[in-house]
Amino acid sequence: MESFVVAQLSHLKGKIANYNKENLEDILHVLVEAVTLITRQNRCRIYLEDLTGGTLICAAANGLQAQAIKEQSFPLNTSDYLVSRVYMTQEETQAEDLAALANPFARDIAERFSIRSSYMIPLVHQGRSAGVLSVDSSRPGRLPGESQRRVLKEFLEEVVPLIDQARKYHQQIVLARRVDKAKKKEAAFLMVKSAVRLIDKLALASVLIPSPLGPESGEEGLQILASYAKDQEARQLYEDEKLINLGPGKSLLSRYISNAGQITDETLLTPLYIPNLPAEPLQKRYLTEEMGLKSLYVVPRYEPRTRRVICLVNYYTRGAYRFSDFEKGLLEAHAEMAERVIQEIGGEHMEIQVLSEINDLLQEKFEGVQPFLNRTLSKATELIGADTGSIALVREEEGVRWLVVEEPDGSLVGAKSKEWMKKNIPPIRVGGEGLPPEERSLTGYVAHTGRPHVILDTEEEKRRGGLYREITSVIKSEIAVPVVYGDEVISVICLDSLRPYYFTDEHKRILMIIERLIAPFLSDLKRIEKLTSEVNSLRRDVGYKDPKISSYKLGNIIGNSLKATELVEFIQRITPPLFNRLARWKVRDLQEASLGLPSILITGDTGSGKEFLFNNIFSRLREMYQVEIDPRGELPVKKTNIAAYSGDLTYSELFGHKRGAFTGAHTDRKGILEEAHGGVVFLDEIGDADPKTQVQLLRFLDNGGFVRLGENVTRFSRVLLIAATNKNLKQLIAEGKFREDLYHRLSELTVEVPSLNHRREDISDLATHFLGKLYQVYRKPDDREEEAPVLTRGAQSLLSRHHYTGNIRELRSILLRALFFRKKRVITEEDIRKVLGAMDRPVPEDVAEKLTEQVAQEIFDAIRRGDSDFWSGAYLPYSESRISRDVVAAVVDLARREGAATMPKIAAMLQACDPRNDDPETRKIFYKFKNFLYKTIRIS
Repeated sequence: MESFVVAQLSHLKGKIANYNKENLEDILHVLVEAVTLITRQNRCRIYLEDLTGGTLICAAANGLQAQAIKEQSFPLNTSDYLVSRVYMTQEETQAEDLAALANPFARDIAERFSIRSSYMIPLVHQGRSAGVLSVDSSRPGRLPGESQRRVLKEFLEEVVPLIDQARKYHQQIVLARRVDKAKKKEAAFLMVKSAVRLIDKLALASVLIPSPLGPESGEEGLQILASYAKDQEARQLYEDEKLINLGPGKSLLSRYISNAGQITDETLLTPLYIPNLPAEPLQKRYLTEEMGLKSLYVVPRYEPRTRRVICLVNYYTRGAYRFSDFEKGLLEAHAEMAERVIQEIGGEHMEIQVLSEINDLLQEKFEGVQPFLNRTLSKATELIGADTGSIALVREEEGVRWLVVEEPDGSLVGAKSKEWMKKNIPPIRVGGEGLPPEERSLTGYVAHTGRPHVILDTEEEKRRGGLYREITSVIKSEIAVPVVYGDEVISVICLDSLRPYYFTDEHKRILMIIERLIAPFLSDLKRIEKLTSEVNSLRRDVGYKDPKISSYKLGNIIGNSLKATELVEFIQRITPPLFNRLARWKVRDLQEASLGLPSILITGDTGSGKEFLFNNIFSRLREMYQVEIDPRGELPVKKTNIAAYSGDLTYSELFGHKRGAFTGAHTDRKGILEEAHGGVVFLDEIGDADPKTQVQLLRFLDNGGFVRLGENVTRFSRVLLIAATNKNLKQLIAEGKFREDLYHRLSELTVEVPSLNHRREDISDLATHFLGKLYQVYRKPDDREEEAPVLTRGAQSLLSRHHYTGNIRELRSILLRALFFRKKRVITEEDIRKVLGAMDRPVPEDVAEKLTEQVAQEIFDAIRRGDSDFWSGAYLPYSESRISRDVVAAVVDLARREGAATMPKIAAMLQACDPRNDDPETRKIFYKFKNFLYKTIRIS
């Protein structure tokens, strides 16, 4: 077997292994892919045992007439059918020509479904048959070869246990739905029975509810939920034909109700009396001819806004009898009770199932947010019977909230169910009617309002320019429920159906149960994942060690100079007592609050490594935390730069805000000092703090108390606050720009990070360290780690003699240029000299602009000639840091000047993709193109 096929099968096995019992359709979908890959035949059927119906149901099929084939089931306990025989005997079989067999049932299958040859294999788990797989062909004699059958059996041996587990779970859910439906039916029966017994003239009463005409039909009829007649034979005769067709002219009720289940004739908006049934066009002609029914009183119950029928209650008499007002009142009250039965009774069994399933889920351990959301969505989809669905997480970017299911590269952030039906879900903006029509969506509206909402008919919603945003045209109805924790929408669950009007209040209630159960757990998982990401980022900063350096100390503080030694001693002295303080917070020792919160002030020139020193302090505290308190836990940490914010945004970043506190404050938000409770916070550029923030910081350091912006409630948090600045705070105090009392609180423990000019003996090792680290980041995938470039002694000496104005940042910049423009593995003194010479020559602004335009023009011309495209000519060079953001933006401007006024036209002109092509892969590429330009290049 080809290596490609082996690799694909391994991938498909892994995909199935990642599914759980809730993912039956997903598992079968992948199995069909695998069967096609192994046998190279594009027709197969998968039958599964259904004990509730005593049949083998076709759970999956592909190829010709797949839908018709899925509607054909077979009995479990007869050998008349080949499928049933394979199930019973647990022996594989093959038929080279079904049409030539003596078995009439086999010939019938061959004729109806154009199946001429079949290879059938039992799906056996723990000695019992769970179903049958049939590989089919439209041509006689086309069967899988021996090697193909062997590979297929090996594949099935691995996946059948999960299929059987998923099958049992699916049938358990189906049974729960049937139990609930039976309760509704029983309650409705009691209502119509009561009505017939109360009013003598009534001969028969029935409750009708909307129901699809077929499994995949978009049209609806009316199904008899319950009926009662004094004459038992009359009732049986009435229920022989359970489905009433609402197609034009098909039945009496089709005059008033469309085949979408909506009342179209206003006559039926109130109870309707039909005095002479024999004169009407009846689908059930036997009502008058055999049962002798003469008149009908119809009481409709419907949703006022959409006129969608909830139920119709029919009251028949054998004479042209007109009910009195009193009798009408009784009958209409019975109809109202029937409506309540349909909407409220019978969901208890499913709700218990939901509570049990989600509680079990919450007992499991998850390695992050996405696996948890995947399981949650699978359970919700299966429990409600939806066809597909997704869960999006709320993400805020530049003050705008978005719902994100997947990244541009297709990696999942949230979750998707039956992903082949929802291949590419772009970020969806949170908002309601205030958004432009093309940006409105159900999920965005739900995240905006914090309330669940249902779209009963997506086609109707699209026609009236409502909230529906189409991802795929097959979806006909949609429901969305926000996941809310602490008054903040953190996620949205969205489920879809291929049938209009599928979702009910009962479905909404079930989803709200799920939402309430998962919200705290999801919030904790998000917080842990974010904290883990931040900690991992810090660990990467202190984790890299170059094997050529022997002067690493503590974490990865480098150097043997007196200044480096002093930094190491500072960390070693302060971390044990500071950790003791942090540990006391775990036992809620509130007496120590009167001493104020601990703080450290790190000073030093720009680029000297103040944040690097913080990372090493935190790394040491984290090690102590995991040794003394929780080996698997993480010490909370938050970092921010005060200079990156201004005014209310600075205050909000530190202390949080209440919804509506300022423009863009869509939800309540915790500040970083509250989020890092019990841990460590790093505030860079503290000298840029505004007066209001300084006052609140002073109060916070005194007792841990703070007030969110727009709120008057005092909250408390305990953190070790580490601040850094490159400014002379004493000079700022003299100028009235910084509070002296805050300075004294911050500077209880102070450390200065020396500039490179004051630790020249360490520069050689520092240069080796940063060069190795830069190589790790920028090396090609096929470059070996041991081939990292090295500095000659002359190069190291020159770097040690250089006068630095930018400290560590300047050294890193010199090394990056040397790395990019080196000719060999060895970087010489001459290479460094060239870099320093180029850096000493400032480039005039107009020259820089001309250079940008020149490079952009060359890229644009190459694309237009067909020598390149956007991805190789612009995207790749930018990703490899060979051209700047300005160059890419200039290329886009050139396309606009040539007449590409819209994003699709820009994509076409720059040969990124063909936006007119509607296939999923092209749409994914176009979305990646847009996302790169808007979010990375930030074009207007």
